[in-house]
Amino acid sequence: MSSVLSDYTIGGVKIHFPCRAYPAQLAMMNSIVRGLNSSQHCLLESPTGSGKSLALLCSALAWQQSLSEKPVDEGLNKKPEAPPSCSCACHSKNFTYSDTNLDTSPHFNSPSKPSSGRNGVSTPCQDSPEKNTLAAKLSAKKQASIHRDEDDDFQVEKKRIRPLETTQQIRKRHCLEKDVHHVDARLASEKRVKPESPIGKSFSDRKDSFQNVDGLCSRCCCSAKQGNNQEPANTVKKDHGGQCKRPKIYFGTRTHKQIAQITRELRKTAYSGVPMTILSSRDHSCVHPEVVGNFNRKEKCMELLDGKHGKSCYFYHGVHKISNQQTLQHLQGMSRAWDIEELVSLGRKLKACPYYTARELIEDADIVFCPYNYLLDSQIRETMDIKLKGQVVILDEAHNIEDCARESASYSVTEVQLRFARDELDSLINGNIRKKSHEPLRDVCYNLINWLETNSKHLVERGYESSCKIWSGNEMLLNLYRMGITTATFPVLQRHLSAVLQKEEKVTPIHGKEEAIQIPIISASTQVVLKGLFMVLDYLFRENSRFADDYKVAIQQTYSWTNQIAIFDKTGVLAVPKNKKHSRQKIGVNALNFWCLNPAVAFSDINDKVRTIVLTSGTLSPLKSFSSELGVTFSIQLEANHVISNSQVWVGTVGSGPKGRNLCATFQHTETFEFQDEVGMLLLSVCQTVSQGILCFLPSYKLLEKLRERWIFTGLWHSLESVKTVIAEPQGGEKTDFDELLQVYYDAIKFKGEKDGALLIAVCRGKVSEGLDFSDDNARAVITVGIPFPNVKDLQVELKRQYNDHHSKSRGLLPGRQWYEIQAYRALNQALGRCIRHKNDWGALILVDDRFNNNPNRYISGLSKWVRQQIQHHSSFASALESLTEFSRRHQKVTNRS
Repeated sequence: MSSVLSDYTIGGVKIHFPCRAYPAQLAMMNSIVRGLNSSQHCLLESPTGSGKSLALLCSALAWQQSLSEKPVDEGLNKKPEAPPSCSCACHSKNFTYSDTNLDTSPHFNSPSKPSSGRNGVSTPCQDSPEKNTLAAKLSAKKQASIHRDEDDDFQVEKKRIRPLETTQQIRKRHCLEKDVHHVDARLASEKRVKPESPIGKSFSDRKDSFQNVDGLCSRCCCSAKQGNNQEPANTVKKDHGGQCKRPKIYFGTRTHKQIAQITRELRKTAYSGVPMTILSSRDHSCVHPEVVGNFNRKEKCMELLDGKHGKSCYFYHGVHKISNQQTLQHLQGMSRAWDIEELVSLGRKLKACPYYTARELIEDADIVFCPYNYLLDSQIRETMDIKLKGQVVILDEAHNIEDCARESASYSVTEVQLRFARDELDSLINGNIRKKSHEPLRDVCYNLINWLETNSKHLVERGYESSCKIWSGNEMLLNLYRMGITTATFPVLQRHLSAVLQKEEKVTPIHGKEEAIQIPIISASTQVVLKGLFMVLDYLFRENSRFADDYKVAIQQTYSWTNQIAIFDKTGVLAVPKNKKHSRQKIGVNALNFWCLNPAVAFSDINDKVRTIVLTSGTLSPLKSFSSELGVTFSIQLEANHVISNSQVWVGTVGSGPKGRNLCATFQHTETFEFQDEVGMLLLSVCQTVSQGILCFLPSYKLLEKLRERWIFTGLWHSLESVKTVIAEPQGGEKTDFDELLQVYYDAIKFKGEKDGALLIAVCRGKVSEGLDFSDDNARAVITVGIPFPNVKDLQVELKRQYNDHHSKSRGLLPGRQWYEIQAYRALNQALGRCIRHKNDWGALILVDDRFNNNPNRYISGLSKWVRQQIQHHSSFASALESLTEFSRRHQKVTNRS
């Protein structure tokens, strides 16, 4: 790729590109600009290594910046129609600025009236042009405390109630440091006005904003009466200062590691100085030493913010130091694209919390990076205060988006978790704490537990040590009705949950002195249970139970062994066995599962609000399921070609092994020793032929373990180890352990010894197949054995296939069998995509299974376009190996010379 800076004008948008663009990149940018200009959704596949990330970033940011250079939509330049008559002060004919001083304006709290703010501090107008940032709130609160003694009218209330807050909006309540006071969080209720920062706006600026009274005024309630008319596609809204308010770009990808890769790409571009932020979990961005070492970081963080046990989070109090884009870019030197590690490092240095800083930076960010489940999951969106209306959403590495969307609208809870929540609510009720709100929530837990107990006696055996019973969504609504949970009562329950999450303090005399005591609220674990239940119940009851038919509800019973000396009995109480020597027990675990079978349920929250959705990946194929599954019309679709030449990749199917035995990796065949031995000899032959790194992908961990045991027994594993360092991907385990294994693989290739590189045996849909970069010598060949169909016996897979069959005609869904096959090819394409990571890379793709050769129309059509175009079918393993040997030698010579 040429490093010469290039400018391209596409769809009227001038794009500054850091190099000469490949045809695939130009095709991507053309599709993206078309989609953004016309507010249409895009489905774009561009092979890994074709410069997809640069094309995404440059085209989207160039389009965003072009909006501030254009005049606002022509329709806005026309003579405005006369607004409806209004009797508010700001639309009065005699209205002047002198009528709106801060003491008498109806848009500000009058000092003669009691303030709704904490400690009697008045709260600015919700629609004030001032910014609503944590820094401003901390500053305002401190100023209020300084002048507290001058406030003759200040009266300490005997009871203070803090309204419901999201996790993102929770603010510090107590602090031991002298003269430091913490502000209230923003209210979730729309009725309360929003405190905003005076930073960056002078009093004269605010004066000017009062003088524009022609037409609708954003400062009074009359503007809300005009309806919510849809703006034209190219309309640019204006903020209170008259500046163009450009849509934000929410850029979601699968993992934090991929976000780091994207921000590195952004740094290469002319748009590297764009205001940005990265949302992450506390696991990646918390720096408090007590929280970092804690198993449940969220709960520990909440304890510190609430001042429990007399401790406080001093990092949280420093957020204002870097909580706006100007400070971050100009004063702290982060003027170019940064990653989360840089923000964490700066947070440690300045004693400022990176987790909350990143969330505060959303307000002025032009682009927000986050894992894409942050955008799909309604609970996370609420927690992070992510508002998607009118914004642009880009979902990269979106090949798994359907699964992620279904999971976001699903919820599972165990009987033990329900019992714990019930007992905690009982304890609060017995303590006479918010009985009116806690009792209905406890009743929900009681009813679900009783229903679970009753139906657990009638489960149907399903496989080894598992049984279940299934209800449709509509059948579950009837069960809920019998429990008193209905369309009418559920909103009441939601209000009760909101009430018990409110932060409330009482002023109580202690040792002759009045002190504020916080009233206990439910624990984080109980909150998770109730919020999860209410999330899925909201979907079930929404819009006259529109989504009820998209759900299946199942009680599942599985068994697990425990070595605990104390275990939970059926009542949820810890029971200690009398004979501790034989404390290992087999216990049944009952789980209540609400499974969403339609990803369009979760996606409806996005599709109904955003301006444009861009789904992209190197392995979206087959494309045909996305529109029907997600309920989104993708008017613009693209399958881009690869940037490499045909001579750089060897793609072949192999249907037999070195001894001529057919290789068909179905369950029946993989159980035989003949198949296992033939695959082992094939793998050894490829390792002896292709130098450096080789990846081998299997359909399941179960098959990997079987092959490993067989090859160790026959001595083939030892033969493989004599040629290359052999590593098998572990199932589960700690991330650090997996990273160490990967490093062993990389080192074996980088530092050549007696062996020629390394062999990594992995599993489709496993850790190795997703998001890891195996460029150059790290993957000179990728071998896939079989076709990785999902487990046909998995209950959710079975239910999903039945669901699609039932709705294939009425909703245009793919039949269950087609959906099932598409899942296999997405996983296969993802594994094949580990090879060929840039324009000068080379490698071989070896597809081992005779079904590719015997029925190519069915089994080849699901592969990515660039693979389909290159594939060769070999009648025997000998002919395939001869061709592969020539290909490998030719390219290895070129690599050695360079």
